[in-house]
Amino acid sequence: MKIKYRKVDDHTRPEGHTFVPLLRVFVRHGSDMRPTLMLVDSGAADCVFPASFGEVLGIDIPSGEPHNFHGFDLTETRGFLHNVHLQVMGFNNWIEVRAAFIESEAMPVLGQSGFFENYQIIFERFKRQFEVNTKVDAIIRNKRGHGRVR
Repeated sequence: MKIKYRKVDDHTRPEGHTFVPLLRVFVRHGSDMRPTLMLVDSGAADCVFPASFGEVLGIDIPSGEPHNFHGFDLTETRGFLHNVHLQVMGFNNWIEVRAAFIESEAMPVLGQSGFFENYQIIFERFKRQFEVNTKVDAIIRNKRGHGRVR
């Protein structure tokens, strides 16, 4: 599935905006489920969500496994790990990820652990689009000669 990058305000840039790969997903914990828009970030080690989003899902954030995270500027942020289920809008399958919930209202991030382990992501920044394939579909495509065979 090909998805266009989204234009978002960025007042640090002369043009006042940037384009980023945002993906619509459903997040489920127990019987609570919410749709949300998340940043697809190949540089992020983990899936990280704001604690407020976890609370909407009925998660008792401090009851999770504590874990400290470091941002690109090496500042440390404390988070709590919880298992949640994700479904990319447009796909039928659900995946389980161990997500970190942090005290920040930052954009939710889909990172390497959990998300990139289950999906093939092809970034085409020059076209302002990216492609998402399930791992199974990516393997089938490679076997049929679409993409690199390993």
